[in-house]
Amino acid sequence: MRKTVLILGSTGKMGSALSSVLPKKYKVIGKNSNDFNADDFNSVEHLIKRSKPDIVVNAAAFLGIDPCENDPQKAFLVNTLYPKFLAQLSNKIGFILVHFSTDAVFSDRKSGFYTESDRPIPLNIYGFTKFGGDCFIQSIAAKYYIFRIPVLFGISAKNTQFVEKMLQKISTGCRLLTISDDIVTSPTFSLDVAREVLRTIEKQRKFGLYHVANSGRASLFELMREIVKCLKLDCRVVPASYKDFAYVGVKNTCTPIKSTKIPGLRHWKKAVKEYCCKVQIKNK
Repeated sequence: MRKTVLILGSTGKMGSALSSVLPKKYKVIGKNSNDFNADDFNSVEHLIKRSKPDIVVNAAAFLGIDPCENDPQKAFLVNTLYPKFLAQLSNKIGFILVHFSTDAVFSDRKSGFYTESDRPIPLNIYGFTKFGGDCFIQSIAAKYYIFRIPVLFGISAKNTQFVEKMLQKISTGCRLLTISDDIVTSPTFSLDVAREVLRTIEKQRKFGLYHVANSGRASLFELMREIVKCLKLDCRVVPASYKDFAYVGVKNTCTPIKSTKIPGLRHWKKAVKEYCCKVQIKNK
């Protein structure tokens, strides 16, 4: 009998990537913001009970440092209490919970890469609320995987995250991008994360927390310069400081991550090449 995978947030970057890599031996049910509301716990419970899943993938979150600073109540509800509720349901119903966390739970106090054993010290409401969700899942759920991921690039129907916003600017005629070179991360391809999630599930790795990221580190400026170069776009990318732009919350400026529990993924530049073969964008 095929196992049923319920993906909550199926049209987002990670939800789309997972939907594309799951083989036909899985029955995939995808739900997005048109089908369910993450802050309506009763409807979420009814949805899960109707779907009878073996695995629930939580790819829904309230993203972004500044949006969370501007609406901390929603951030706490969606990023902390909603994962807590899913953890409780996972025990009650008996499914495996797959949840995505973020490198934003870390501060800027480490010069190298953050691993699973490093202690989170959130600097902003986004990081704090995501860490809260992690803690609840770890303390409540019997069967769970938390995948902590950094800044992602990948195919998405939305233009709400960093890379997509920049490509949208170019597609509407922008010929000069000014990008922060003092925010450093481990740029990661959403498809590579999805493939690693699938490997983890199929290998039945020990339940727990895992860092998943392409190897290497780069600033946001270096990432966009590589993407623009690979796509051969008519746009110049120049470095700047994040302080040159308006912002509300405290920024996580250096949070590259890697895992000590699973094999490392390919270098982020190699992943960019595959991404650029899949993304479609034209200069006006």
